[in-house]
Amino acid sequence: MTKPGKFSIQLSGTFILLSIATSTLIAFSVGWISRLVLLTSAGINPIQGDSTAIALREASSASSIGVLDDGSSRGMSGKDVIKQLPAPKVLAGKQVPYTTYTSKSFPSEGTSTSNTLHIDRTVPLYISAQSKKQFDGGPDFRSDTKKSTGDDKGWKPLNADPPCDACSRGKEKKNELSITEEEDDSTDEASSINEDGHNDDSDGLHLPAGQHLLVDIKDVDSEFLNSEERLASAMIDLTNESKLTLLSYHCHSLVPIGVSCAGVLLESHVAFHTWPLEGVITLDLFTCGGGKLVPLMPLIERLFSVKQTPSEGENEEDIPEPTLLWAHKLRGFREGFAAGYVRTSNPLDEGLGWSVLGRLDFDMKRPLLSTKTAFQHIDIYEVLDPDYRDLESYQMSLSSTDGAYQSMHPEFFVPNKILFLDGVQQSTLYGDAPYHESIVHPAMFTHENPKRVAIIGGGEGATLREALKHKTVEKAVMIEIDEDVVELSREFLKEWSDCSDLVGSTNDCFEDPRAEVRYEDAMQYFISAFPANEAVNESDKFDVIVMDSLDPNVKISYTVELYTNVKYIESLYNGLTESGILVIQLGESNTEHDPADEVGKFENRAIIKEKLKEVGFKSMHIYTEEHCEFQWPWTTLVAFKDANTKQSWHRSAAETDIKMRKRLLTTKSGRPALRNYDGATHYKYQIPPKSFEISHCRQEENPAECAMLKNTDEFMSVDEDDNTIAYNPVMERRLNHRVKADKLV
Repeated sequence: MTKPGKFSIQLSGTFILLSIATSTLIAFSVGWISRLVLLTSAGINPIQGDSTAIALREASSASSIGVLDDGSSRGMSGKDVIKQLPAPKVLAGKQVPYTTYTSKSFPSEGTSTSNTLHIDRTVPLYISAQSKKQFDGGPDFRSDTKKSTGDDKGWKPLNADPPCDACSRGKEKKNELSITEEEDDSTDEASSINEDGHNDDSDGLHLPAGQHLLVDIKDVDSEFLNSEERLASAMIDLTNESKLTLLSYHCHSLVPIGVSCAGVLLESHVAFHTWPLEGVITLDLFTCGGGKLVPLMPLIERLFSVKQTPSEGENEEDIPEPTLLWAHKLRGFREGFAAGYVRTSNPLDEGLGWSVLGRLDFDMKRPLLSTKTAFQHIDIYEVLDPDYRDLESYQMSLSSTDGAYQSMHPEFFVPNKILFLDGVQQSTLYGDAPYHESIVHPAMFTHENPKRVAIIGGGEGATLREALKHKTVEKAVMIEIDEDVVELSREFLKEWSDCSDLVGSTNDCFEDPRAEVRYEDAMQYFISAFPANEAVNESDKFDVIVMDSLDPNVKISYTVELYTNVKYIESLYNGLTESGILVIQLGESNTEHDPADEVGKFENRAIIKEKLKEVGFKSMHIYTEEHCEFQWPWTTLVAFKDANTKQSWHRSAAETDIKMRKRLLTTKSGRPALRNYDGATHYKYQIPPKSFEISHCRQEENPAECAMLKNTDEFMSVDEDDNTIAYNPVMERRLNHRVKADKLV
């Protein structure tokens, strides 16, 4: 019995169960219909079974760790700040392995906001679940398309092996090259590292190595530098367009101004910091994959070099263009970890890497050309080194400022051009004259009447240019194996083959009727045309042969052949007239700290000196030129077939100057035909440097003349016309001292 005003309801168990079942059914139906609507609006077929559900769950869990649901910022006070930053996304069709995320944030009074965004895997997972396929890298990502199981766009079945194109981070990876059936391909895989123009680590070896790009930019728009949103968008565009994978990034807006961001890449990291008031941003990008970073510089410049906005009343022409300084460095270890890797075969590990790309202090560093021919990799860079020429003076030389020395003489302030073959520096714009004049004219003026000249190598055309300056020359034959070097030099290095100022020549030295260019292997040409111990038509022989080819200390097989092949050296001797002269550039000079050439890095230099003596050259002389703009003084050797030629070699400076005046072509401009070489320069070349004497006396079998160094009287008794001396810097230095002393007396 109930009390007044109270009531009770009795429900049967069956009713309660039916109510629960009905509610559950209604909720399930609403959720299922909503799922259909959402997936259909995304363009995905929802009837795909569990794989789609798995993809949804994985995407949800992967993208929601440590980030606000709406992608907004969180201030250091813990309150949400409405600031929408873009989330990094997986590139269309690219597979990204799963990673774990750990972070620790510390409150700071100097930070106004802190943002962390993670990669959005949703769309790639939906596509993968829908099509039952995953991405193997595609033609732009995978390292070996021949072994790929994917289609032309990179997609392959889900059960196929995933790609391994990112850093292994120390985890063991499957190496297909270890399979017995593919052992024949291992050599090709290893050698491809050296064959690539820059640094290609995408061979599946996952080397403990990478590339580091450092970029500093000034005169950048301050509003851009203080905008997290714009900077984050630029960073994402950089990684997307360069086909890198940005897993997450973290940004701080600083107090009172400035932004710092760091992004974690699947390949390593990207980071930058800004100084808006000063208009400066510094950025660094490190990757450990096979993608090349140097070609990204135009992209970085486009995204981050935002020109300042003129203030009210300010002329836009007065706003400076952003100035960009950058450096590229190879990091980590390759030799010993990649089978077949040779440091000297990677252009970025050679002079190109450390003398140009690795320097951050150039006011200008601009690649004019980077390409690979059938024989070698060619790089041409334009640089402004502030130690010699600065950007401000160069910009003034381009202006029409009245009375300014720079605008009146712009030729003194142009950027330097540097040519690299396989990463090894060959010549520069400002070192062109000292180098090419030094390897041509000493021998040409020593010869009484050079009519036929042969040039081995010299594809830039500058050696040919110097030979054509002599009135006596009737034929100058240049033998260059790589035709592309010639054509590209004519396009990008026009100054090297410019004969337009020579009276009687042509604008392009290659078009001079006296010039003949043969695109073939010079070694085979001479061996075939001038075989040893066989009669050769005298009219086919040369008065001077200039070997302007690879440096002897470059450790590649072809170089070894050039400096040690007896048949070739004999053919050079046989290809010269009886008074002929052979010129060989021998690379960098040694120092007083080096061992004898025979046991040091100049071994090939020692070999060719001995071979030249064996085949019959009677007199050899070494000299150096310090102004070629190489890192060291550059060495040249002249070898005389007739011992009496050395009398002409030792002419006085005045005699050389007179011969130059009589023989050189005149110029249309009235300027001297030569810029570096003259009688005084030749006089300096006549005495070999002291370092060559020291090296000569460090041979294992100490030469007898070295023992005479303590007894001057013994040198004074030596016959200066002794033709048994082929190469002897000790005797040559002392005999020259004696001759000059006698003249003074």
